[in-house]
Amino acid sequence: MLNWRNQEELRKNAFGLIALLILPIAIFSSKAMAPLFVLLALVLMTLNFSEKDRKFSLPKLPVLAFLFLLLWAAASLLWTFDQSLSGKLLLPLTALFGLGIFALSQSKIVSSSAREMTEKLLIWGAAITIALLLFESVTGSWLTRFGRALPWYEVINFQSGGINIEAFLRNGVVILAILQWPIMSALVRRRHHLGAALLFLLTIYLVFRFSSATAIIAIIGSIIGIGIARYRRKFASIFVASMFVFLLVGAPFIVHQFTANKSVQEIGQFSYDLNLPNSGTNRLLIWRFATQRIFEKPLFGWGMNTARQIPGGDNKYTLRVDTPAGKNIILFRDFYLPLHPHNAALQIWLELGAVGAIIVAIFGWLFIRKLADNNTDIALLGVVISILAFNFLSFGAWQSWWIATQFLCLCLTLVTSRRNV
Repeated sequence: MLNWRNQEELRKNAFGLIALLILPIAIFSSKAMAPLFVLLALVLMTLNFSEKDRKFSLPKLPVLAFLFLLLWAAASLLWTFDQSLSGKLLLPLTALFGLGIFALSQSKIVSSSAREMTEKLLIWGAAITIALLLFESVTGSWLTRFGRALPWYEVINFQSGGINIEAFLRNGVVILAILQWPIMSALVRRRHHLGAALLFLLTIYLVFRFSSATAIIAIIGSIIGIGIARYRRKFASIFVASMFVFLLVGAPFIVHQFTANKSVQEIGQFSYDLNLPNSGTNRLLIWRFATQRIFEKPLFGWGMNTARQIPGGDNKYTLRVDTPAGKNIILFRDFYLPLHPHNAALQIWLELGAVGAIIVAIFGWLFIRKLADNNTDIALLGVVISILAFNFLSFGAWQSWWIATQFLCLCLTLVTSRRNV
């Protein structure tokens, strides 16, 4: 049996190691967030079970939210078109969310020395990461090319279209954009105001340098939310919670309003004329297709995890546009729905229908409203807003690395904030 002092030391080291490594690892392998998170959760669980007088208490709201969602997802096996596809996700999702809820509960009971060390190592990890990203930005991503054994002739191959090598680094920039809020909060508490300002400016530069449009939206949203919260905390929580419910419940209706009765070519031409990036145009077309399928089964959805094999999703379209020079060119070809809609709200609607969307909306509202507590660090609001932005605009609802990333970011924010939800 470990003594109390050793347990606290090990818990401190576990959080400190994650704080130091999360960002440097993320820029080279964002998929590593899943095993990194599982390792942290298992270490915390082992330490908790080894305590002689352990107190095992899980937060009620996340537990209830996940149980309701899990039960509804399991019920969708009754009407899904592929029970094996829907069923195989339930067990790993249960394990991942279970570990996440447990890790969140453990994040709130760490010692003051653990908070201090985690805070310092998170700052150092961010400094190392920014230095690495700056190096990559001026060397043509040399470390990424070397680590992945990518010769230049493959990167700039004109026949195949080459490799967008900076895309490998983009998810790391995403996680930096999320964690900048607790890091800046820590720097300000330490009276390193110049350091906080420098971190913010460098993060903005890297977001633009690596073309992460969603990160820009996330940062703007977080600034607005934090700005309101500094003066009206309760109003800020109500505003963010209301926006969350509106965008989640209203997602298919909003998309339908803008894409109804418009063809692929019309949407593509409109986006091209606005100089939207191809990724943005592709996203609009994916959302258009997903919304069409949502309205075919709006109440119950198609079944858990069915987005990746939704009927028609594996069909390809060819997008042609007219250029200012009068030429009609092929802009790109892609699938109508590759794996997931890149929008968690639409994916929940598509797979679990209006019932699933309402379950998530209710519990999401309750969780965000808890941020009105003045004992909650305002940085947590910035983290939550950033996470929501990426959920609504970029990632799938059930991607294991992204779920793990969200839990890791929330855990580190709770540990370093010194004030808890």
